[in-house]
Amino acid sequence: MTRVPGWADGRVPVLLSAHAPDLIAADAEAITRYLARDTASPISAAEVAAQLLRTRRVRRHRTLVRAADVDELRTALAAVARDEPHPLVSTAAAATAPRIAFVLPGQGGQHPGMGTDAHRLLPAYRDAVETCCAEFSAAGWAPPLRYLTEADDPESFAEIEIQGAQFTHAVALAAVWRQHGIVADLTVGHSLGEIAAAYLAGVIDLPAAVGVVAARAGVVAELDGDYAVAALGITPDAARELIAATQGWLELSVINASSAVAVSGEAQAVSAAVARVRERGQLGREITVNFPVHTSVLEPLRDWVQGQLPTPDRGGRFTESPVQFIGGTTGAVVDPSTSFVDYWYDNLRNTVRFDNAVQAAIDCGATVFIELSGHPALLHAVAERAGDSAVLVGTGHRDVPLTEQFSANLAAVAIADPTYRWRELAGVEAGAHRPLPHFPNAPMRATALWARREPLEPVAALTVSAETWQPVREPAERPATVPERRLAVLPLGAESTLGAALRSGLAAHPGATSADPADAEVLVLVAPEPAEPDAVSAAAQLTALVEAGGLNLRAQLGPACREVWLITAGAEQLDATDPVPAPLAAALAAAFRSIGLEHPDHGFGLLDVAGAPAELAAMAGAALDAVLAGPDSYALRLRAGHPLRYRRVLDLFGGSAVHAPDLPMDTGLLDDVVITGAAGAIGAHYARGLAERGARRIVMLSRRGADPALAGELSRRYGTEVVSAACDLTDAAQVAAAAAEFGADGATLVVHAAGTATFGPAAHLDAAAFTHTLGAKVGGLVRLIDHWPLRADCRMVLCSSMSAVWGGQGHAAYSAANRLLDVLAAQLRAAGRRATSVRWGLWQTGTEAGAGIVDDVEIAQIERSGLRQMDPELAVAAGLRDYAVDPMVLAADPDRLRIFLGGASEAPGETPAAAADASEGEGADTAQVVRAHLAAVLSAAQPDDVDLSASLFDLGVDSLLALDLRKRLKRSIGHTVPLARLLGGITGTELVSDLDAASSTTE
Repeated sequence: MTRVPGWADGRVPVLLSAHAPDLIAADAEAITRYLARDTASPISAAEVAAQLLRTRRVRRHRTLVRAADVDELRTALAAVARDEPHPLVSTAAAATAPRIAFVLPGQGGQHPGMGTDAHRLLPAYRDAVETCCAEFSAAGWAPPLRYLTEADDPESFAEIEIQGAQFTHAVALAAVWRQHGIVADLTVGHSLGEIAAAYLAGVIDLPAAVGVVAARAGVVAELDGDYAVAALGITPDAARELIAATQGWLELSVINASSAVAVSGEAQAVSAAVARVRERGQLGREITVNFPVHTSVLEPLRDWVQGQLPTPDRGGRFTESPVQFIGGTTGAVVDPSTSFVDYWYDNLRNTVRFDNAVQAAIDCGATVFIELSGHPALLHAVAERAGDSAVLVGTGHRDVPLTEQFSANLAAVAIADPTYRWRELAGVEAGAHRPLPHFPNAPMRATALWARREPLEPVAALTVSAETWQPVREPAERPATVPERRLAVLPLGAESTLGAALRSGLAAHPGATSADPADAEVLVLVAPEPAEPDAVSAAAQLTALVEAGGLNLRAQLGPACREVWLITAGAEQLDATDPVPAPLAAALAAAFRSIGLEHPDHGFGLLDVAGAPAELAAMAGAALDAVLAGPDSYALRLRAGHPLRYRRVLDLFGGSAVHAPDLPMDTGLLDDVVITGAAGAIGAHYARGLAERGARRIVMLSRRGADPALAGELSRRYGTEVVSAACDLTDAAQVAAAAAEFGADGATLVVHAAGTATFGPAAHLDAAAFTHTLGAKVGGLVRLIDHWPLRADCRMVLCSSMSAVWGGQGHAAYSAANRLLDVLAAQLRAAGRRATSVRWGLWQTGTEAGAGIVDDVEIAQIERSGLRQMDPELAVAAGLRDYAVDPMVLAADPDRLRIFLGGASEAPGETPAAAADASEGEGADTAQVVRAHLAAVLSAAQPDDVDLSASLFDLGVDSLLALDLRKRLKRSIGHTVPLARLLGGITGTELVSDLDAASSTTE
């Protein structure tokens, strides 16, 4: 992830957040008292910021204090406690993420040297300028760097440098915002600014943008005459009257707002118009544009202009983009089918309707507008339409140092977004600062509105367990009458013997009938039959299936569908009598578990069968029986000629605990250790743990090499020979070269901790995401085994994940990669190698340990399920044991985890009174029922204590409590609320409205 070293003004952003504004004031007062105490060592503002980021979560009401030191922090906090304004304090109470618009102005405010400070002080600006300048140079045009950084005579610059500088300045300022986590949902361009807006939206590329700038700049040389442009603070109608009354040629060229326009024409006429407006006491000023832009004088140049624009083969076309591009040319979102050459000629010729463009942005949901310029020129026009509730900021200001103004504007935008990634982007690394003892707890409401205290208490002990399969006792005979269910059986990729047998079996099955997928109640997907047992080939097959849309279930689920099943062949190894799992089938099953979590309104089941093709066909009837039994994880195996069904069991805290002796450290095991992914958290923890245990030599492999400080410490402290080698495991040549240089003696222990991940809904994960996630973890291990010398008794510890066992929302690629790693461990054991795949829970990360695969937001989401960050020393010790099976090693909150895994039907802490109130749904007012149920799941004393105007998130409803609330509402009202809706920022009032609407539809 990108880490921002700090905000531009050097101040530290300190975030306070609570359910109500009065709680923030109380928090500020408590922290102020804390800072006034005598302490053995001074406390810094960064330590306070880190403590808050470490121990608090972002709530609806937010206050941000920017402080250079603790004295500045105390002063600002005191103002917050007194509810007084302060220049270093920003506040917000928005419950949902805003839509952000970048506003790109045209010519008029530019001047030589306008980017000097930004180029000197902001690395992201400097890098973007270099990129743009290189593109101008490559196209044969003078780069704009001199105009941006040197305050020379304006007459000394060519038009391409002037317009190129305006374009580059905007693009580079956008890069600074993006570095700090602020990205645009839409862009709004004004005249020349439309080119930057189109580029930043991603609808044209950089070479095409430079080509449009060059064509536009070239117009000046094609015009004869003395021209000028002026900005006037009058209405469009008044401007037309002024034009009619002014001697000489003038045209209305820009309408920015109801009383903000521009006129273009002969220089003398423009000067006369400005003088007349000023005589009336109104705004009038000439701007630095020396040709009659947006007027009819450009009509004879249409063919010339269009001939200068990039052709389609050189990027001269608009493309699709998730960021909406709104142009002042049309005052609307620009459709990708728009003619490229017509649009950019019209951009130069037609009247700018920025007023309409602003309205289009508002209609698209924009509530935050950021002008990318050295001084705001258009925000006044935006304010007229956007209203007081919108956030309007510039980037710089002519009267304020750039770093100061940008940081203040960044604070205003970041605090307005409840999803802003503070721990990643605030420039304060929560793990890099000491915990502050006795720091004040977050103030809470007098009435508890959540079931358990936050943050979660630390858990030191580890659970070591394994998945098991238990036989299912089948009923002695079928019921006399079974309601038929409509099933659709579809191949997931290539057709299989089992798929054909299932479709044939539907005709004879008493409980099912074949249906079209659009009408089916149950969708049964049948995975391809196992091919070659090669994990790398399986990864390629899986990627191809993703590319073909095979995992995008949203496109396959019909309106009647309530259950989805995946049937695999050979995905599971139930015991020693089963063959090694088939890689592709195993990976698909793991991905499917994660995909199921993205569809909370559907039941998801997994069924694995094993055997020869004839045996698979013979089990078709039993497979249909399993499907009709209801969603679960099952396996079918032929036992004495009869199919026997098994159910997967994850009894993490019961009888499936795994015990194993420590690996024998005194047998040469630590002579020559190889750790992959050594720059990451797990690799670093293992390196430290093995050095402490006496490792003689450790080769640390990673793409960028291991942390030199860690390597040096291990060498000095433990006498371990530490070799740091930069090696990309996805590149066979690099692995072979590293093996030749560092692996001559043969590895005695391999810890494979390399891996990357891409998270997101399965419908959004493309082949590239799977290739990225599978590359180092799966293909990297195969390449290491192929090229690195391994001693005959070498042991391999492969770092898999619990995600391979139970999945995770957005983890489809990650779960599949880790399951393939499990399969590789089984294959290695079958070949006589000593390999164990450890399905890890959640590791601790931090600057000392290195970066983790998941970021802080993902860690928080995982912890809500009950998984907790493991103590690294305990985890390393648990991973260095001689397991007979692949273990699951985790730290957990047992109660929360049981709820997540389905082990408890009700959330703990339910009050009898609240439960009784909630059960009386029939005939009761919907709002009363919702209050009662919320009070029950949140352990509130009385339903009236629940504020329905607040979002469920702010009330304390997390993913687990949302499941409980959903079941309660279903029981009492009879309607199922989508889980995504409950967790998507909905308020209690909106929930009541949804339920009332559902009731009226069914009546």
